[in-house]
Amino acid sequence: MGRAELRFRAMGTDCHVLVLADGSGAEELAGLARTRVDLLEQCWSRFREDSELSHLNASAGSGPRPASADLLLLATRMREAWHLSGGLFDPTVLESVRSLGYDADFATVTSRPASTITDVLVASAPGMTGVLIDEGTISLPAGVGLDPGAIGKGLAADTIADDLVAAGADGVLVNLGGDIALAGVDDSPWAVGVEDERLPVSDTDRLLRVLEFPEGTERAGVATSTTLKRRWAQGRRHHVIDPRTGAMSTSDLVQATVVAGTAWEAEVTATTALLLDSRAAQAWLREHGVTGILLTENDLLHTDEENHG
Repeated sequence: MGRAELRFRAMGTDCHVLVLADGSGAEELAGLARTRVDLLEQCWSRFREDSELSHLNASAGSGPRPASADLLLLATRMREAWHLSGGLFDPTVLESVRSLGYDADFATVTSRPASTITDVLVASAPGMTGVLIDEGTISLPAGVGLDPGAIGKGLAADTIADDLVAAGADGVLVNLGGDIALAGVDDSPWAVGVEDERLPVSDTDRLLRVLEFPEGTERAGVATSTTLKRRWAQGRRHHVIDPRTGAMSTSDLVQATVVAGTAWEAEVTATTALLLDSRAAQAWLREHGVTGILLTENDLLHTDEENHG
């Protein structure tokens, strides 16, 4: 079986694609994955003024707007995630995220002097109730914008994995900044390492746990959400927003890793857990039958003690 790997930067993060396919098709399929990442970023990025999502956000309050299949998929999954989480996952936190200073790509945000960061007033997120998706169109109420930050990379990983399997890949691993989609089968069981973001990148003890997927696993997703990365203003601000307040999450949890059927579900579930306190997060994950690894500043918590498979 042929094997091809690509590592590159896209969507503001490190990307890794592994493809297994008969003959020489693996290289071609890996190249297809890279192209698909670029196309999804052009559609979904909130940092590109010419992206389809940016045009949709700018049209809020003006009625239905025609949308591509990719944007319709993103908006549909956002709405599903909002319902799944009881509103704790809310992509309408865009105004709060921007007000707190995350209004450009992260490299630009972190390059700004801390002295330019001022206190801001924020409000609870408006929610997805007024977002209408119908017959190839999306309509946003006035004052509502969609932020793909807590679902976009996971959904992109799923989309690419599904596309590659449909195109002939036997097995695919797509890792977009830690949001991982597994599809098809490998000639050996898939294994994914989870790192402890509380420790420096140079620390040799960062490997927290290895998630082992039984041979024959044809679809799975893994995602980690943390308040320890993507910090700015000398570490005083982070990107995990509580939609109930519009402010940064103040949970005692600093990291949540989740295994689910797809990467987008894992990403949404990890973000939801991170917005709850540690006890509530453990209970919520168990209630939803989800395997999770939760970290506070001092403790390591599991929703089960066995490998998820």
